[in-house]
Amino acid sequence: MSTSSALGGARESASGLLAMLSEPDVTLQSHALHKLLEKINVLWHEVAEVLPELESIAEESTHPARQVAAAVASRVFFHLEEPVQALRLALESSEQHFDVVRERQSPYVTCLTGAAVDAYIKKKQKQTDELSAEQEDDDESSLDLVKLQKVVELMLERCFADGHYTHALGVALEAREVDKVKQILERCVASCEPSKVQATLKYALDAASSHQTASKKFCEQVLQILVVYLEKQISSQLYKAEASIYYCQANQMLRNAPPVSQMITSLLNGPQTDILLGLQLCFDLVDSGDQNFVHQVSEGISQEHTAAKRVLTGGFVSELALSFLHKNSDSDKLIMENLKKALEERGAGRNSVLHNCAVATHAYLNAGTTNDSFLRDHLDWMKKASNWAKFSATASLGVVHAGHTTEAMSLLEPYLPSSPNNEEGENQAVSATGGFAEGGSLYALGLVHGSHVGSSWEKRKEACDFLRQHLRASHANETISHGAALGVGLTAFGTNSLEVINELKELLYTDSAVAGESAGVALGMVLVGSGAGNLQNSINSTDKEEIAELLTELKNYARETHHEKLIRGIALGIALMNYGQEENADATIEEMRSDRDPILRYGAQYALALAYCGTGSNKAIRILLHTAVSDVSDDVRMAAVIGLAFVLYKTPERVPQLVKLLLESFNPHVRYASCMAVGIAMAGSGDTESIALLEPMLDDMTDFVRQGALIGTSLIYMQQSDSCNSRKIKSFRERLSSIVGDKHQSTLTKMGAILSTGIIDAGGRNCCLDLGSRNGFTKMNSAIGLALWLQHWHWYPMMHMLSLALTPTSTIGLNKDFQYPKNFEIICNSKPSSFAYPKRLEEKKEEKKKRVETVTLSTTAKNKARLARKRAKEDAELGGGAAPMAVDDKKEDEDEVKVQVKTEGEESMDIDAVEEVVVDIEEKKSKKKRDPEPTSHRLSNPCRVTKAQAEVCVFDLKQRYCPIIPNEKPFGVIMLTDHTPEEEEDLGTVKAPSVESEDEADAPEPFEWTPPDHPDLQIDTTSSEADKEVVKAPE
Repeated sequence: MSTSSALGGARESASGLLAMLSEPDVTLQSHALHKLLEKINVLWHEVAEVLPELESIAEESTHPARQVAAAVASRVFFHLEEPVQALRLALESSEQHFDVVRERQSPYVTCLTGAAVDAYIKKKQKQTDELSAEQEDDDESSLDLVKLQKVVELMLERCFADGHYTHALGVALEAREVDKVKQILERCVASCEPSKVQATLKYALDAASSHQTASKKFCEQVLQILVVYLEKQISSQLYKAEASIYYCQANQMLRNAPPVSQMITSLLNGPQTDILLGLQLCFDLVDSGDQNFVHQVSEGISQEHTAAKRVLTGGFVSELALSFLHKNSDSDKLIMENLKKALEERGAGRNSVLHNCAVATHAYLNAGTTNDSFLRDHLDWMKKASNWAKFSATASLGVVHAGHTTEAMSLLEPYLPSSPNNEEGENQAVSATGGFAEGGSLYALGLVHGSHVGSSWEKRKEACDFLRQHLRASHANETISHGAALGVGLTAFGTNSLEVINELKELLYTDSAVAGESAGVALGMVLVGSGAGNLQNSINSTDKEEIAELLTELKNYARETHHEKLIRGIALGIALMNYGQEENADATIEEMRSDRDPILRYGAQYALALAYCGTGSNKAIRILLHTAVSDVSDDVRMAAVIGLAFVLYKTPERVPQLVKLLLESFNPHVRYASCMAVGIAMAGSGDTESIALLEPMLDDMTDFVRQGALIGTSLIYMQQSDSCNSRKIKSFRERLSSIVGDKHQSTLTKMGAILSTGIIDAGGRNCCLDLGSRNGFTKMNSAIGLALWLQHWHWYPMMHMLSLALTPTSTIGLNKDFQYPKNFEIICNSKPSSFAYPKRLEEKKEEKKKRVETVTLSTTAKNKARLARKRAKEDAELGGGAAPMAVDDKKEDEDEVKVQVKTEGEESMDIDAVEEVVVDIEEKKSKKKRDPEPTSHRLSNPCRVTKAQAEVCVFDLKQRYCPIIPNEKPFGVIMLTDHTPEEEEDLGTVKAPSVESEDEADAPEPFEWTPPDHPDLQIDTTSSEADKEVVKAPE
């Protein structure tokens, strides 16, 4: 509003100035344009009517006021909320009318600068072929890149002046400009204090590791630049710990092991704090799940550093997990007892599918705890399993004893097949029939060694050699071959061994459907993440050509064979090989997606999900969603929906939003997959919205959709206390048990309820499904294990692959000698009940009905006694005997006694007095209120800390022991520094559980024995004769 109108004068109008624009005199037009520019923010709605005239003037190169006309038109478009058109014209005006630096607080400049940055990023992405032409607006395509770049440069200079280096980095990273990233980091290092440099480098590392919008190639270029600056930052003692961690993370993303080995070695050769930091880096490396990379790092560290070697390849991390799960197991034996009872009552015990699921549930409940007492106590029930159910039941021992590598052979010895070679060294013929227990035991051996990422490299190699012997000798028996192939794949996981590959290829070409499927999957596990068959891969140059030929043969064989199981095994194997390859796998994925065979297209969805696992790639999400609604095969659509959970696991809240509409699909396979995707993404979160989303699916008309809803809900409820979701978790547990005992429920629904019973309390309630490590890496073991577990839809023995995906949620603080201080504590800023273990089931006792005696009031009893005496007196007068009266008196006395209450003073009172006493007692009870639950508590060492709980836990830095990296979350293995090493310590030692009986007597204390004739022998003469007998040495 103008000043004149505010003062009550005539309202200002642009009609006169607009009329001057129609004049042929250029001077009048210029005058009108300058006046309009001064008042455009007030009169823009009138000027909008002559926008075409303004644009035509701006396009006349000879007009002296063309830049002013462009500026006026630009501001009109700004007020019309069309920033791209406003930017187009602003770029035509001079810097005098569009000054990015001086007028940066202006809403006009702020809006157009943002539009310029967005347009610049899109044009740069298009140049790198990462943005299709359809995604760029027509208006944006008319913008001049050179002029846009000038605006962006000015904006970056503004960021430098304000010290906002992360803002500038964000633009450079999204625009894919490596040179600008380097320039920004140079300016930051030269002009900022170390703390700001550290924060900027961390921001760049997080952005490069997310890969959400950038290609893998570009991210690797950024990481190579970051490595240089992080190496310089390590020299700063103040930020050495954080810089060392970031340096190792960047090199791990680049798959560059030697620098990591050198870094750890230099730390291990330093002072005490550096040694602890080096060991912490070793634990973090193992936690990332990339076993092949960890082995390469270990090879670069000298043998003298035994502690680091023990962590990286010696199996110590597996020992920690095993010891924690064994000692802290909260597995409820009544769950399995009730499940077994429910199955037997309804006759479902004869159903091999449900019996098989019950055995798998037992394995989930006790995964990694070594507690198989239920199976030993119910051997007759276990023996009901036959054929492939027997195979699966034997293999379940591998899940229960996962990580127990030291005694794996002795545990499985009763079930393992006899040696393929006789005493003379000749091969023995293997029977073509049977062998279910033997094959299951070989599979179990693989699960024991392959489930934990930190298991001993040497033990795994021994197990692999043993399994390969049986693999070569058992081609005649497909059951044993099946178990041996899966076992070899698990023990040779990620080794890229050409010898193992050739042995598995021989089994694949026997054309056995069952054995061939396992061989295809095992090939994928051996070559996992290698990118075999792609232009770029991580295979040794000597083996590269041969393995590339093998991949070509496999693809041709999958198209020629008629065995669906063989095709599925090869398709899954190729999917595993492309884990983490991102755009490097695009050619292979596109080839499989366009195939006519639905099974190969099914494998393509898993290849896409694993290749872009955790990246949040928009391209991958678009392809998966398109396939989920367009493919003609139900299985392919199902795999595509589940793949969303893999790609988006780092931003899990997006998955329920994406699949919300898919949950209402007419296709039951899509609904099932949507339930599973939500469960996988939100596993262990207890998210109420996700549970509400799945709740209607529990009553779906299709049985296997109900199964998916049950499993998905149980995944979300993992490790949640009884107070979760307004205590609805308790009703869900009750619903699971009721479904199992309901004769009206179908087998598939019961199967979902049984498996959910094990999943919700997996690993003794100390394990959760988690695809990410503490430092943000995707755990290879977990991702691959989860993908293979989902294949139980087609093949039930794959149920046991969940063992790979389960992660112990333990926190343990260790000193330099790998012992845990018992007085180290973590502060948890929440109520103890929020993260407590669920309440155990209580065994129901049969209640016997008791007869309730009627209470008679004292006055009524006295009246009855008086009347009885009166009648007796009358009877006596009439000549009746006195005996009846005596009996009646006695009965009335007894009745009176019944209503009397004896007090402490042995004085009786009437029933009215009793009522007063009861009221007094109740009033006293009501006065005793419960103490309020504390809002925080302390956790001892070691302890269970769930993923959600870690967010509210902090270290107490005032106590004796403090973490070497105090800013990290209290989760996993933590190396501790001792502030008062001179004081006595209360330490515990990590011990793996033993197969031997725990009731065995302890070994005697150390003592010195002196021969009886030795001169130093001294006998206490004051002791008794019995004591002398003890002291005297035996003859």
